[in-house]
Amino acid sequence: MTSAGKNIVVRILVFSIGLLLFWLLAEAFLPADLALPRAFHLTVVFMLMIALLMVKVAGSTARLRNKAAHSLEIREMQREVDKTARRYMSLLEGAGNAIYVFNAADGTLEEVNRSGTELLGFSKEEMSVMRGKDLILEEEQEKFTSLVFRVRRRGRGHSDGMTFRRKDGSLFLGEIDARLIDLGGETVVHAIVRDITSKSRYQREIRQRNHELSILNNILASANKSPQLQTVLEVTLRETLEVFSADGGTVHLLQDDGKTLLLTAAQNISEQLEAELGQRKLACGTQCRISSAGRCHVINALGEAPCHVAHASAGEGWQWITATPLRANNRLIGIMHIMTRQEHSHTAEEMRFLETMGNQVGIVIDQARLFAELNWKNEELLRSHRLLEKSSNSLAVSQSRLRKNLALVERANLELERLDRMKSHFIGMISHEFKTPLTSILGGTEFLLNNYDGVIDPEQCRILEMIHKGGDRLNEMVSDLLKVMKLEAGSSPVKAATLQLCEIIDSLQEHFRPLLLERKQTIRFETPNALPYFNGDREYLEEVFTELLINAMKFTPDGGEIVVVGRVADRRALELKGEALSRFNREFYEQITDICYLEVEVRDSGIGIDTDEQLKIFDKFYEVGEIRHHSSGKHKFRGKGAGLGLAIVKGMVEAHGGMVWVESTGGAGSSFFLLLPLEEHAGQPTLPFMHPEPLAPIP
Repeated sequence: MTSAGKNIVVRILVFSIGLLLFWLLAEAFLPADLALPRAFHLTVVFMLMIALLMVKVAGSTARLRNKAAHSLEIREMQREVDKTARRYMSLLEGAGNAIYVFNAADGTLEEVNRSGTELLGFSKEEMSVMRGKDLILEEEQEKFTSLVFRVRRRGRGHSDGMTFRRKDGSLFLGEIDARLIDLGGETVVHAIVRDITSKSRYQREIRQRNHELSILNNILASANKSPQLQTVLEVTLRETLEVFSADGGTVHLLQDDGKTLLLTAAQNISEQLEAELGQRKLACGTQCRISSAGRCHVINALGEAPCHVAHASAGEGWQWITATPLRANNRLIGIMHIMTRQEHSHTAEEMRFLETMGNQVGIVIDQARLFAELNWKNEELLRSHRLLEKSSNSLAVSQSRLRKNLALVERANLELERLDRMKSHFIGMISHEFKTPLTSILGGTEFLLNNYDGVIDPEQCRILEMIHKGGDRLNEMVSDLLKVMKLEAGSSPVKAATLQLCEIIDSLQEHFRPLLLERKQTIRFETPNALPYFNGDREYLEEVFTELLINAMKFTPDGGEIVVVGRVADRRALELKGEALSRFNREFYEQITDICYLEVEVRDSGIGIDTDEQLKIFDKFYEVGEIRHHSSGKHKFRGKGAGLGLAIVKGMVEAHGGMVWVESTGGAGSSFFLLLPLEEHAGQPTLPFMHPEPLAPIP
């Protein structure tokens, strides 16, 4: 209702109320003879009814107007939703690539565009009951499974060489780009598939052309090494036979008369056949297919072919001959025959390449023939020869000296290896020999300490305890030596099991708790994200982290903190540390692949390690500095060790396929790092740092 209508209703209502009041006052105060007429009463009642009716109509009209406005707003929102849906569908259907949207939880197809149905030949209804792997060849199921797990772990994946099967049974090579998309209450896999069959074929053709160019370049380069015509012919024939896997061959060159061909080079044929072919000139006439057609051809029925080379070769068991024209400047200069003892067909591409090679080799041969005729370069060649001879003499002297030096170096290396073997043998023998008396000493002293019952005085007891402690320390050193020997000999294989880093660190924290309480030290274990499981030898790794934590506690002041940090590092993260990795183990750094590694850092707050000593500390029997400069002289670590701990750590980590290194600055503590490879296969648990929640398998 408009404002004017509202004003009219209000006026009628006021007027009606006024009439009603007037009527009531008149009835109350006027005498009976002056009472208002009945018509007036009816008029008042009628006016009141009209007023009430108009008020009700006005209210109904307002409600209807509000309802209409609400309906209009809903219709407007519905139109926007429909417009957005149409825009999405137009973008999806108008895309040039095939697009598939799968539910990440159960692998069902939720959406596919027109290009997707046309590419595979299946309708959307047919594909809704299929899984992704149903479209892949059985031979490539493992590759598809690997792609699915990459998408699960990393949120995206790519494969550029997977074979699909259409509804009609035809195959095509597809390229896949897939990624996970979180839609709030649902996670989907958005996959784009492109048919790259033609692209792959073109790439193969380009690689084939490049391969042919490389072969041709090698042949021409070998042929051009010598200006002598005979050498050029022999090298060309030998290289050609090797490229085409032929058993023998000949080269005939056209003579000056332009009508006859003479044998000038032969490879891997008998002396009798070579003599027979050399005695007779080939006629370059209409019977020769090379002369008449000027193209490569294959002769398989040698006895029936109108060719002297074929007839002569048939008698010695040759089965197949391929004749190639040698051309220079569009003129025939010779023929090359490639012979095999078994049937050996050539593809059209090989025949085309043979013709191309014949044209290029023909130019080289023609240039060699021209070079032989250029007498005016004789002096220059002689002068070059003298210079070459002089250089050769100098080179011979240098080679003689080099051989002597190499012999000296070789003898020195042999002597060094012999000494190293003697050292290892001596250490291993001493270690084994120490075991028996040490066992007796430890067992005897332990027996006396446990059963003396007042027989010996306290001083003698103290001496026995010193003997037992010394024997125990010597036994630990002997055990470490044996471990080093086994690691170097590779006689202690890794017993792989599924492990979790936090379990190992927690158990070691409990083991070291008394010593940590004594020195008021703490071990803080940090992980930026939850760490995945990995495969490793628990016994080895417990010893590795025991040694690293003991070193950290040894050099950390009382009341200090030792930090253990675990993280997952991929190839990009390791490349940022390339300088440190290549410094400690260049071979490992150069062989890093795309798999992820578990990186663990053990950081102390001690005196640090100088740069020139950082590489040496992983060698056997090497200790850094003097123990009196450290904070550990009051406790278990009094005195220097044998220098075997870090050598054992290095050996055990490398036995897992990883590496260890140290980073330190003087006075600011040291950080020992180790890398352990994380296996990437279908059974590997999803890396928790990639997804907040585990997803259901993707088809």
